[in-house]
Amino acid sequence: MMTSMQGDGNTLDGSPAPLAFRFRNLGPINAADLELGKLTIIAGRNNTGKTYLTYTLYGFLKMWKHWPAADRFLLGKDRPEMFPDLRSVAEQLLRDGRTASPMSREAIAQQRTEVIQRLSKDFSEQAMSGVFSIADEFDGASIELIGAGNGLEHDVAGGSVPPRSVSEATGLSIDYDGSTATWTIRENPSKTMISRLEYHLAHHYMEFLLTGVLPDPFILSAERFGISLFYRELDFTKNRLVDLLQKMADDKNRERASPFLIIDRATSRYALPIKDNIDYTRSIPERRRDKGDLHEHKLFDYVKDMMDGYYGASGDEIRFISKSRGHGRSFNIPLHAASSSARGLSDFYFYLRHVVRTTDLLIIDEPESHLDTVNQIRLARLLARFVNADVKVLLTTHSDYLIKEFNNLVMLSQPFSGKDEIVRKLQYQPADALQPESIRAYVAENNGLTKCIVDRFGIDMPVFDKTIDQINEAANELASRLTDED
Repeated sequence: MMTSMQGDGNTLDGSPAPLAFRFRNLGPINAADLELGKLTIIAGRNNTGKTYLTYTLYGFLKMWKHWPAADRFLLGKDRPEMFPDLRSVAEQLLRDGRTASPMSREAIAQQRTEVIQRLSKDFSEQAMSGVFSIADEFDGASIELIGAGNGLEHDVAGGSVPPRSVSEATGLSIDYDGSTATWTIRENPSKTMISRLEYHLAHHYMEFLLTGVLPDPFILSAERFGISLFYRELDFTKNRLVDLLQKMADDKNRERASPFLIIDRATSRYALPIKDNIDYTRSIPERRRDKGDLHEHKLFDYVKDMMDGYYGASGDEIRFISKSRGHGRSFNIPLHAASSSARGLSDFYFYLRHVVRTTDLLIIDEPESHLDTVNQIRLARLLARFVNADVKVLLTTHSDYLIKEFNNLVMLSQPFSGKDEIVRKLQYQPADALQPESIRAYVAENNGLTKCIVDRFGIDMPVFDKTIDQINEAANELASRLTDED
């Protein structure tokens, strides 16, 4: 399904154009193009590259706010002329506390494109292997933004360039009115701030250019089930580091051991998405007073209904508390003693309640894992409501039930006679409906991605239909032979 575009990079209805990425030489993936919708689905058989794609995308989107080379790129002697002279900006800020530069929307679009190209090159050449914690396995691997819908040409009115960008940590701010960028700095900045002002300006200007264009990734990895069992033991800052230090106490060469090597050994065992998932799970008790952007939507209540219970966090422990079931007693148990389904949904529950931001891209690997078929259907409706609350979702799946229910929700969005009666009969809500244009769906196969047709009837995903047809044909053949024997 192609996206209808205007010349400014927005769709014909005025909404921002979707981001599109190209991947090359990632494990089983030779080449693949992936356009993100509000809901993006990747299905496929095992070992077809789904994890490679999602981990690479996650790592790239994590990198841009912490790009090590941002200051060298924007302050070095080879700085492209299209970018503002941040050294002069720093001098004027120290002198006057404020400075302004004329800057057109077109100039900002060009700067964004240049920054994204440099980011993609740096990530592909230097950071890709770090995402997977595997050295020398990604020669020639790459990710880049592609096409007219790369999201870089958005106008201020579309919200992609923040009218005001503020860094609470540094006291720097940038205001943009469509023609002029104005920098200010808080009164009496610290000595450290002054000494590194150019560095802070470079990284803050990166955020100014790309906030609202590239989403903030949040991942629930397939390893979340094991993480929920062992999160208290998986403390990178204490347990594993202490263990390594203790082992080195008997090492004859400990005097020559680098502390950086110790830290690398302590943290490089896991891929970045898994490590971040561990860190998030460990932080849950500290987040219990926070409220996510969708807290008023109460989407976490749907997880309660699915599990017939809820979750609590106190101290450094997460617990699952069941509802009373008829004459049975409720129970309150540590998360590691709960069912696999309860463990698998715990991170999602706390994310919905305390963490979610509307700027997020939520990446979920096999959300249907350990859920019965009824709860897979419920989960599809929950994800639809999540998407309709303006948070993007990318998921990998092996579930035909998820796809079929997403298709029902697409048909639910279409006009037809007697709709109100049918909606009540099938116990849907208006918020469950999914617009077909909000969905992108792919099958990982043939060393790439095959894009699926999405229309008013939903997603045409033959990878599931073929398997279902085959097993039905086998069942019919066997049943007919048994019947012939009667």
